[in-house]
Amino acid sequence: MKKNSINRNTGKVLLAAVLLAGSMTGFSQRSHDKGGGQRNSERPANAGRSSENRQGGGWQQRQQPDNSQRQQQQVQRNNNNGQREWQQRQQADNTQRQQQVQRENNDRQRDLQQRQQADNNQRQQQVQRENNDRQRDLQQRQQADNNQRQQQVQRDNNNRQRDWQQRQQADNNQRQQQVQRDNNNRQGDWQQRQQAGNIQRQQAQRSNASQGGSFNNKAYEQRRLQASVYNRPSKSYGSSGNTRYRVYANNYRPRYSRPPVIWQNRRYYSFYNYTYHPYRPYAYGSFFHPVGFFRASLGALSVNINFGGQPYWYDQGVYYEPYNSGYRVVTPPEGIYINQLPYGYSTIELAGNTYYYFAGTFYGAGPQGFSVIDAPPGAIVYDLPEGCSEISAGDVTYLQYNNTVFQPITLDGRDAYEVVELEDADY
Repeated sequence: MKKNSINRNTGKVLLAAVLLAGSMTGFSQRSHDKGGGQRNSERPANAGRSSENRQGGGWQQRQQPDNSQRQQQQVQRNNNNGQREWQQRQQADNTQRQQQVQRENNDRQRDLQQRQQADNNQRQQQVQRENNDRQRDLQQRQQADNNQRQQQVQRDNNNRQRDWQQRQQADNNQRQQQVQRDNNNRQGDWQQRQQAGNIQRQQAQRSNASQGGSFNNKAYEQRRLQASVYNRPSKSYGSSGNTRYRVYANNYRPRYSRPPVIWQNRRYYSFYNYTYHPYRPYAYGSFFHPVGFFRASLGALSVNINFGGQPYWYDQGVYYEPYNSGYRVVTPPEGIYINQLPYGYSTIELAGNTYYYFAGTFYGAGPQGFSVIDAPPGAIVYDLPEGCSEISAGDVTYLQYNNTVFQPITLDGRDAYEVVELEDADY
């Protein structure tokens, strides 16, 4: 805007100079014409002048236009030179002003960028602090909520454990009373049968003695022969330790209607058809550990049991023995007693007998509580613990846990496992 104003003012000055020069030229011409006219008017009076004077007046009139033209050209040249110098000065001033403006703009741009960068850094730091504060508050609230939930879960577990123990205690008392009554009834029946048998034998002896014959009782001989067969020594089966002639709890004897699977001098007896499904260990809880697991210390609910001169520790269905200043999970020995069954056990009805199962271990009710027994063949369970190994018998894959062999089956649409009876083929 300033540059345009200067250019307009300069143009006005030049126009004024040109008009002034033109005015001066016109004034000189008018003055010359006026003088000539006077001389012309005086010419009749001065008619007697010489021709030389007349000739000199005409030259001056001719010279006057030439002088005006030269003056105008000189003024024009002066104006052009002034205009050119003025333009050069204006160009230099404009260039200098533009450079100054550019420097000032650069300085302002740099200052603006620096302030913006500082503001951005400050805002980012503020946002980071706010995010850190929110994150810390969130973590603290979550930690408090987790602690509260854990405490509530612990209280619920304690309440359930206490209720379960009370129910177990009541059930155990009721079962012990029932077992005691059954034992008393069986003892009375046995004594009555013994008394009747004694009377019958005495009568038979008197009859034989009166007839002079020797003692001959076919029923007794048959029972003795059966006992000699069933009580012969059992062979070793490696880690399974199972035979068809073992004595199971409640004198249970399975009677199979299907042929066994024979593989490498062994017979595998089962009631149900083999149905393969992948083995997935059941998660009983954080308290459960497989055989061989080592713990430096036990929980407050663990119970010490002395069996066969060997100290054991029982904790929620898991059995331990002292090992290297700590405790190691072991397979429970057959016949060891516990006062109450572990939480989560299942009941199995088989051939009119009741058995109990938890985490690969089977129990039977006895006068002292519940004792560990051999797995009854044909028993069906729906969960197996961690630590099972696979046994291949031809096209059939069995699972083995401790001394028990299980066959994968499907029962009522559910994956299950049947306890398999194992014997050597030479029997």
